Amino acid sequence: FAPSDSRFSNSCISLLQGLQLLRQDHELCDIVLRVGDAKIHAHKVVLASISPYFKAMFTGNLSEKETSEVEFQCVDEAALKYAYTGTVFISQETVETLLPAANLLQVKLVLKECCSFLESQLDAGNCIGISRFAETYGCHELCLSASKFICQHFEEVCQTEEFLELTRAELDEIVSNDCLNVLTEESVFYALESWIKYDLTERQQYLAQLLHCVRLPLLSVKFLTRLYEANHLIRDDHACKHLLNEALKYHFMPEHRLSYQTVLSTRPRCAPKVLLAVGGKSSVERWDPDSNTWASVERMAECRSTLGVVVLAGKLYALGGYDGQYYLQSVEKYGPKLKEWQPVAPMTKSRSCFATAALDGMIYAIGGYGPAHMNRYDSPQQCILGGGMLVGITVSRGRLVSSGPLCSSLFGLMGRQSSLRIDVCFSVERYDPSKDSWDMVAPMADKRINFGVGVMLGFIFVVGGHNGVSHLSSIERYDPQQNQWTACRPMNEPRTGESHMTLITPDHQQTHHSKTGLAI
Repeated sequence: FAPSDSRFSNSCISLLQGLQLLRQDHELCDIVLRVGDAKIHAHKVVLASISPYFKAMFTGNLSEKETSEVEFQCVDEAALKYAYTGTVFISQETVETLLPAANLLQVKLVLKECCSFLESQLDAGNCIGISRFAETYGCHELCLSASKFICQHFEEVCQTEEFLELTRAELDEIVSNDCLNVLTEESVFYALESWIKYDLTERQQYLAQLLHCVRLPLLSVKFLTRLYEANHLIRDDHACKHLLNEALKYHFMPEHRLSYQTVLSTRPRCAPKVLLAVGGKSSVERWDPDSNTWASVERMAECRSTLGVVVLAGKLYALGGYDGQYYLQSVEKYGPKLKEWQPVAPMTKSRSCFATAALDGMIYAIGGYGPAHMNRYDSPQQCILGGGMLVGITVSRGRLVSSGPLCSSLFGLMGRQSSLRIDVCFSVERYDPSKDSWDMVAPMADKRINFGVGVMLGFIFVVGGHNGVSHLSSIERYDPQQNQWTACRPMNEPRTGESHMTLITPDHQQTHHSKTGLAI
């Protein structure tokens, strides 16, 4: 007759309690562990049963096999008590002594619990220290978690005392990481500058070496120029000036970028990202590419379909759309640190099926069903400002794209010219925020609607679509500096619809551009 699980469990508990009483009363103990002035009485068989370290000591050909007392330099008694109780108390005060003891004695369950506890305690102020602690004791998973936390929260970590006390090698490893989560490379530069100024006399010698870790070509010409003019540390260093010149050449010679060889990295950072599916309803789903899983996140305050979605300063904005009865002008935002979607200033007009883009800290909404004017959303001040009027009427099926820092403009690539007629257009307009005006620029070679669009290396790429008669496989590339369109090698198959583009940089880094809706 086999005992039930509950009776068997009770027997195990009784056995442990009995062994613990024997230990406390120093009965049948055959080993004394001496740690400093303290003596811990125990049973070899119990210690050997939970610790490979003790098993090797008491069963191998070691002198401790025959002795009744063993001296240890540093062993936490809590790790030994675990052998008798099956439980261990972990706190911020005990973990720093408990983990080394569990690591030495190879008590895997205690070591695992210590690592889990430290992982749960990670914050901007201690993640570097925990990373070092984990590396010291070979806790690989904890070390990876701490490193991931440092990269993910870099902009907070770089403001801490721990960051300023990093060694040069440690700093180099962090800022060279492709997964560093920064809005721009400016954050990386300012972090390095703070680290150097913390001990300027000793650290100034590392400036040029560390500047290699900044993706300088990804900084704007304005920032690079200001850096040279205002930063005497860089201006007085020949190697640093050379690096800045290399970065500026990358900007001023865009026609050679695809073949341009530079000592500087032009690969964008690729911090861990998730894909959010927004719209159709108020629900939002998140896809994690690492685990290949979908999960629900906080719902929007309003149901929205055919909305505009754009990311600015690490926040996701949902603009306008249609709720089944009315066209919307409301806007709400969501971010990793926000517990829910938060309303922000509404657009000046309701709109649906419109284009959105972000440029220089602003969100732009243009076209769609509704008045043919543009809204500009100023994120820091949370207000909507009227933008310049378009030269021509633009509603659905067009595209709005930011050219990036090189020429700081928005480009409206036209689709349908009227919601009542399918007039396919090839016209393109450029908006200059500094002048608040639109100008016509060189038109595309092919008329098209429902096309894909993306930006790479300062060029605008237009892919596929429909010309009113057939689906297109053609691709065109626009150079904002030359105001010129160039035909590229066409796709193998025609593609149209709400499309998704994946662009490959020279460093084989993928950049994704998509519209809400279907993806190729």
